[in-house]
Amino acid sequence: MTGNYQIDYIEFPSTDGLKTRRFFEEAFGWNSVSYGPTYHALEAAGIEAGIQGDSQETTVAPLPIVRTEDLEAAQRAVELSGGVVTRPAFNFPGGRRFHFREPGGSEMAVWIAIP
Repeated sequence: MTGNYQIDYIEFPSTDGLKTRRFFEEAFGWNSVSYGPTYHALEAAGIEAGIQGDSQETTVAPLPIVRTEDLEAAQRAVELSGGVVTRPAFNFPGGRRFHFREPGGSEMAVWIAIP
């Protein structure tokens, strides 16, 4: 297997990103950085994390995101192992990723940093 695969990010879906951000700040003391009106990155959460408040982008459950050094190889490995791509690769600020569902039903993503 090529690549170094590690979960290094988790994205929380939210119907109100600002309320979710405030909750995490007040309940746990985590800081946040806003990237527009619907996306907020969390800091000091123990793992890199974000809040996705865009109803067109949210998943049903929190989205674990695996980092890789070769996105195409990761997608091949996911598909060959029985995973189903649910969202083809797309660019976002700082990287590129695709979403998939593993055979047990959990939705996940794999990403690569792009400078």
